[in-house]
Amino acid sequence: MSDNKNLMGTKDAVFMAVAAVLALRSVPMVAGYGPSAIAIWIIAALFMILPLSMVCGELATGWPHDGGIFVWVKEAFGARVGWVSTVCFLFSCVVFFPLMLQFGFAAVSGNIMSAKIADNKVFVGVGSAVIFWILTLINMRGLKFTNIVNSLSVYLGIFIPSAVIAVIAIYWVISGHPMQTDYVSQSASFIPDFSKLSNIVLASSAMFAFAGLEVTGMVAGRMKNPQRDFPRSMIIASILIVGIYILATIAINTIYPASKLNVVSGISQSIEFASNTLGMPWLSDVIGGCLFFGAVGQINSWLVGPIYMFQEAATEAKILKPNSMVVKMHPVHDTPHIAMIVQAILVTVMCFSSFLSDSLEGAYWILSAMTTVCYFIPYLLLFSAYIVLRKTRMDVHRAFKIPGNIAPYVIAMMGLVSILFAIAILFIPPDGIAPGNFWLDKAQIFGGAIVAIIFALVLYSRGQKRNHAEV
Repeated sequence: MSDNKNLMGTKDAVFMAVAAVLALRSVPMVAGYGPSAIAIWIIAALFMILPLSMVCGELATGWPHDGGIFVWVKEAFGARVGWVSTVCFLFSCVVFFPLMLQFGFAAVSGNIMSAKIADNKVFVGVGSAVIFWILTLINMRGLKFTNIVNSLSVYLGIFIPSAVIAVIAIYWVISGHPMQTDYVSQSASFIPDFSKLSNIVLASSAMFAFAGLEVTGMVAGRMKNPQRDFPRSMIIASILIVGIYILATIAINTIYPASKLNVVSGISQSIEFASNTLGMPWLSDVIGGCLFFGAVGQINSWLVGPIYMFQEAATEAKILKPNSMVVKMHPVHDTPHIAMIVQAILVTVMCFSSFLSDSLEGAYWILSAMTTVCYFIPYLLLFSAYIVLRKTRMDVHRAFKIPGNIAPYVIAMMGLVSILFAIAILFIPPDGIAPGNFWLDKAQIFGGAIVAIIFALVLYSRGQKRNHAEV
């Protein structure tokens, strides 16, 4: 840490934050609201990205240990609650995988194969499960091929499609085609209509698009001047992330009507329409493949990491035995193959759960809402832990601290209230998604979090009983 060359600067932290948070799959659901989507992006960023970056930055420099949220929550509320936050986070990843698979698979099947296939929930569900098992088998063999897939997916799945969408939108306008969504006339509304409860639910989806910034908080202690550079880098990264989301939204709305945008395959849908109109049908196939590889790469990069986090938290909290099958490593490839198989089984169940929904869009929204609940429970504990540690553990040195005496609590409460709102609003499906059975939908959305919490408490209780018996 004393070698200044090994410390991070503002630019390094900015790139890390953008890479950790930005995901094109989040754009179609918000872009469906037309010009008002711009305000929704900004509001969601203010109440999500600002509190998350500042709170995680201070906690990461105060407790710069492996484990992240588990360590911070454990310091404030004990190992039991910390363990619950870890399991909920990991369960959110299990739900997130089929969500990304549906996005990627719908993109490749809808563009390269047939539009009817993209709307076939059975085909997409089974295909998503098969793809995840292939990725699991690849990752069981070690990181060599995994790193190649990850590198290719960053370029193919983010950089290329983002640039192409922007270029197509510009060419669409300069070639004389009208904007498919009204952004310029006096009747264009940039103010969200929050008189409709179905419109308010969009805030939850938009907020989740900024999730993941807690990862960047882990580098705050490795910066040259944390008190100055960390907040500066988070401000720059936030502007870039919000700016890209807004520009991508406008670009998609330029070439395709917002009112007709599909929340799952909206990007490929708009590209297909534009490429056919402009006489470039081949472009749709290219973008469909790029989006597919982007989704696969994002899944691939997260496939093993959560399992290692689970193992570390389980070991520190003494939940599992050292020789447990779950933590057993492969004798040749040294990978947690048993845990990966269990994870693949769970993801397969999540993929097949789409069969219960009335439509693929409904299944996509339910998985998105379920992921939001499981992912945001650790956030609730995170912001609560910050408030407690700010009151009780100011003796712990932080290389970065939110300035002031009142601002830290205001910022933490902004995050806490925002997360509570985002979870509560999930009772209302957004516009454009046909509601299914109310109680079945809510059972799927909130049932996952309940199962994760019960599972965590049972494992913790069994681990404590075993530890007492061995003493």
